[in-house]
Amino acid sequence: MNQKWKRVVLTMTSLLLGTAILSGCGSEEAKAPKDYDFYIFNAKTENADALAEVVKRYEKENNLKIKVFSLGTTDSAETLRSEMNSSHKPAIFSTNIGSVAEWSESKAIMDLNRATNPELKELASKIPESMRLSMDGTQNYGIPYNIEGYGLIIDTRMVDGLFGPEHTAMFLEDFKAASYNEFKSFVVAVDDYIQTDKPGSVSLNGHTYTFASKKTALTKELTGVFAEAGAEKWTYGDHMGNMALNAVFESPVAAKNATDKQVDELLSPVEKVVQTLDLYSQHAAGMNGPAERGPDYINSTTASYDVSVQLFASGKALLLKQGNWVYPNIAKLNTDILPHLTFLPIKLPLEQSDIKVPGLTVEKFNRSVPEFVPSYYAINTKVTKREQDLAQQFLVWLNTSEEGRKAIVKDFEFIPYNADAGVKLDNTLNNSLIAYKVAGDTLSNPFNGSPAGGGYWGQEVFGTILQENYLNSPKAWTQEDYKYIAEQSVQGWKDAMY
Repeated sequence: MNQKWKRVVLTMTSLLLGTAILSGCGSEEAKAPKDYDFYIFNAKTENADALAEVVKRYEKENNLKIKVFSLGTTDSAETLRSEMNSSHKPAIFSTNIGSVAEWSESKAIMDLNRATNPELKELASKIPESMRLSMDGTQNYGIPYNIEGYGLIIDTRMVDGLFGPEHTAMFLEDFKAASYNEFKSFVVAVDDYIQTDKPGSVSLNGHTYTFASKKTALTKELTGVFAEAGAEKWTYGDHMGNMALNAVFESPVAAKNATDKQVDELLSPVEKVVQTLDLYSQHAAGMNGPAERGPDYINSTTASYDVSVQLFASGKALLLKQGNWVYPNIAKLNTDILPHLTFLPIKLPLEQSDIKVPGLTVEKFNRSVPEFVPSYYAINTKVTKREQDLAQQFLVWLNTSEEGRKAIVKDFEFIPYNADAGVKLDNTLNNSLIAYKVAGDTLSNPFNGSPAGGGYWGQEVFGTILQENYLNSPKAWTQEDYKYIAEQSVQGWKDAMY
């Protein structure tokens, strides 16, 4: 464990001890009997109501009383910490790669490799290594809630309008297989078509696509290629920073335990990400025309997350770099678009020498999308054996029984981490992610293992350098700029490690 993580764990451990001392002062509340069989602490509000209903059904079928607490707007880490040190501890609690060190060091989380329930042990053993919740790769601390993912979202009707509906299916496949240089030429050609109406052609994966001689009602609304949220550092700091990290680390655990050599190996991939962001920001859409880099590009009223979603949903932009979580936001603005949404992969101008993950090629990288687990169900080893046993049985039921898996898909509207081709949801973006998963064309989320838990490096280091020094200025970027941003970002990682 590096020094940064040691300091975090020591701080959390001190807080835990202090809370334990205070809670052990003999209050009447501490002696109050439990009025439930076991307790679930849920920190994912998206499924709060649905989880409560699913638990009610499980209670009735198994003659149990289960306490469920889902957070509203309170801070989950502080609230969970308080609950874990109370006399009424949750048997199941939500956690993730950013907070697992705290529970591992305090020995309050079960390693499912040693689960007493053989079915749970088997279930955990089938979790892909890239999705396992662990400190160093040897433990297996949680069962994934679900899968999330992101890429370039497109309305396939736009492809119909650009090249003709008879070419759409092949275009989507060719785009996935296309190289970065083909992608770059495509972006430039589409933007030229948007701005000048001159029909040209583009080549993707060896096939030529000719633009329609006349724009349709949809394509004539386009003002640019990308719907960018320049005011939101996480949309490029986390998302695109994560793309660079995938060239060097195959999982968050690998990134969390990065060596100095591996951090140095990030220089070239980060430089390639900056090059790609330069392309995006040169071809961004605005409400009434192209969006240009400068103060308005990073202004929260003109370039926020909501504005970027609005640009895409209203047909101003061809591509939106976002995740499946954006689906409800799009639905509020334009329900007509929903059946036609799908993901296309983000492409980088990588060379094979940039990639350090064994078995990963440039071609596979550029046809894949990041898919990852945002939260996990963990079992608390500080509750009674009976509570632990009941908690294990519940997680087995939820993830293996027909009723439990149906609840994840239909009630929670989640993508199960073990989804196969037979899983279909009422959400086209979720179904698109499942298709990439089934094809094996996925990357991971190593940014969650970066110093201080992902958000710090992605936003406060990489994102801040980009936003404050480059995106807020109309000046052209040079190769020297790409290199400088990469060097400063990698140095920021190193500074945060020690």
